[in-house]
Amino acid sequence: MTIGIEAERANLPQKTGVEVYAAELIKNLARQDAKNDYVLYFRSQPQDWFQQLPPNFKLKVIPFPKFWTQLRISWEILWHPVDVLAILASALPIWHPANSVVTVHDVAWKLFPEAFTPFMRRYLEWSTSFAVRSASKVIAVSESTKRDLVKYYQINPEKIEVIPLAAGEQFRPQSYEQSQPILDKFGLVYQKYILFVGTMQPRKNIPRLVEAFIRLKQKNHIEEKLVIVGKKGWLWQPIEKKIAEGGLGQAVKVLDYVTDEDLPALFSGASVFTLPALYEGFGIPPLEAMACGVPVVVSNVSSLPEVVGDAGILVDPNSVDSIAEGLLKGLTDKEFKASMVQKGLEQAAKFSWEETARKTLVLLESLKN
Repeated sequence: MTIGIEAERANLPQKTGVEVYAAELIKNLARQDAKNDYVLYFRSQPQDWFQQLPPNFKLKVIPFPKFWTQLRISWEILWHPVDVLAILASALPIWHPANSVVTVHDVAWKLFPEAFTPFMRRYLEWSTSFAVRSASKVIAVSESTKRDLVKYYQINPEKIEVIPLAAGEQFRPQSYEQSQPILDKFGLVYQKYILFVGTMQPRKNIPRLVEAFIRLKQKNHIEEKLVIVGKKGWLWQPIEKKIAEGGLGQAVKVLDYVTDEDLPALFSGASVFTLPALYEGFGIPPLEAMACGVPVVVSNVSSLPEVVGDAGILVDPNSVDSIAEGLLKGLTDKEFKASMVQKGLEQAAKFSWEETARKTLVLLESLKN
């Protein structure tokens, strides 16, 4: 069987959750499957690691200026058919095989339309609607995302397969001696900061997180800094303004982007990790934090409760008081913090990219005529 995979997302040098998923899925499929043939489609020149994939993986660069997935891959599939096509995000070529699979990570534009440009909102709505209705199977990254698809697109639940994401093997606890040399680059001290990782955009709820942090500084006199790691997304300016207005000086540190090599040390060195987001399709950073032995404080909405299970502190993302109380408990209750660390390691171990790839391969092979 020949399986076509849109691989351009895996090819991006600076990866967020969708790109990490694409790269890890391809790497793990390559480790597990020597039987099927794969064609990986790229819009730009593949990174070096793609060249090391097994011989049953063929790389195909097909540049195109606009609507690459919908138009250029359509043309490619028309002239060079594959048995199954997998698109690792909410899009599908206009011309596609009968056996096609799409992965939907979230439907954030439905719940937070103001957080997207008008063009991006219309594009995501059209492409997702077409993809989930036209594909043979839809992969949802969480039960929460599956529920959203059924609710907003009236998709038959049996058409949707829930295949969770994971944290990479590089995310494991690091000691002071291991992580502090990396933390020195960012002016941070081991176990002396609260960590947030995620794109700076409205649904990540950073302004309320900053307000909660201000309260902890003023009322509880905590010594920890707040470290915000993430690329600037749509409407990031008001978020940055809120941080500046807090008058906290060096107590809040914003790091635009941290390399994959430095992230495990940054997680391991944190006192607490937090993601009080208003909505997440899955949320890889809490898993990465738990895998590094760090207690997590996350929202009690969307997919986050199913990701952290009973291993994290769940807070109301709409309540600054709730966020502050959760952070304070994670910082000061040493016995509870120790139990959370152990539970977090056990919870993170339930997810693996190997299992994500295995379930995906079973799904792809089930479509073989």
